[in-house]
Amino acid sequence: MLKGQDIVILAAIMDGRRQGESYAELSERACLSVSEAHAAVRRLREASLIGENRRVVKRNAVEFLVHGIRYAFPFRPVGALARGMPTAYAAPVAEGAFAVAGMCPVWRSQAGDVYGQAFAPLYETVPDAAAKDRRLYDALAVIDMLRGGRLRERAFAEKKLMELAS
Repeated sequence: MLKGQDIVILAAIMDGRRQGESYAELSERACLSVSEAHAAVRRLREASLIGENRRVVKRNAVEFLVHGIRYAFPFRPVGALARGMPTAYAAPVAEGAFAVAGMCPVWRSQAGDVYGQAFAPLYETVPDAAAKDRRLYDALAVIDMLRGGRLRERAFAEKKLMELAS
């Protein structure tokens, strides 16, 4: 059974420029413990989303993220409005692609500079990891579009996912 932190690790591994990084480096980037990163990699292997060499099995990962993530990890609001980091269609990765009117979706974070509707991230450390690594932020925001976006947002996210997984 996959966990939210597994998807964070998958998003981190999808950054092909970081191939061969140690578990310590991977866990540091994802703001997880080394044991959490190791267990996440094991579960991702068991789900056939990454191979033995810790490389993404692109076809499987894209299929799961595009067609399954919204059922396994739905994008749901949590509580009231909050200050945080914009995600999904309001994130910098989608800048200019969608009209952002009203309250945008955010991950609750003291480091955030946007006021909007708070949504639950895949894992509690997502805002911290996204603040440290822009490519990881982009990947996690795209995944949030797949978790809860409308058809147009999901089509945009699928295209961006293919770019990020290259």
